[in-house]
Amino acid sequence: MHWLSPLIVPLIVAAVLLRRALRPQKPKRVRFTLLWLLPALLLLVTISSVLSRPGPGILASIAWLMAMIGGGLLGWYRVHTLEFTVDSESGKVSARATQFGSILIVGLIALRYGADFIIKKLGLGDGLVYATDAMLLFTTSMYVARSVHTWIRARALVVAHRAATPLPDKTPTR
Repeated sequence: MHWLSPLIVPLIVAAVLLRRALRPQKPKRVRFTLLWLLPALLLLVTISSVLSRPGPGILASIAWLMAMIGGGLLGWYRVHTLEFTVDSESGKVSARATQFGSILIVGLIALRYGADFIIKKLGLGDGLVYATDAMLLFTTSMYVARSVHTWIRARALVVAHRAATPLPDKTPTR
C-alpha cells in the first residue's frame, strides 16, 4: 500500500481533470500577451536545468531530441482540440477546451507517472536525471508549440474579423 502514496496527488488531479472533461467547458479569452509567459518561464527553467549538468551521452541526446519532437508535435496537435470563436462586436478571440483535450492531459499524467515507475524499477540511477530532463524538454516543447500554434490560429481569426468588419466612414459631414 505504501507504493500508492506518491500517486495520490496525481490521481486527485486526474480525477478533477476527468470530471472537468465530462462537463462542457466555458470559452476563455485568448490573451496574446500572456500566451508567451508560461513557455518563456519553462524555457528558462529547462535551459538552466539542462545546462547545469555535463552533456549527456549519445543515447540520452537522442532521447532528449525525441522528447522535444514528441512534445512539440503533441503541443501543436493539442491546439486542434480547442474550439476557437470570435466575438463579432469586439473581435476578441476565445478558445474552449474539448473533452478530448482534457482526456489527453490525463493520459499524459498517466504516461509520466508510468515512465517514472518504470525508471525507478529499472534502477537507472544517473539516467534518472537525464530521463527527468527529457520529460522537462517534452513538456517545455509542448507548451511552446501550443502557444505558437494558438497564436497562429487566433491571429488568423483576428485578421479575418478585421477584414470582414467595415471601417467606419471618416468623411467629414457638412
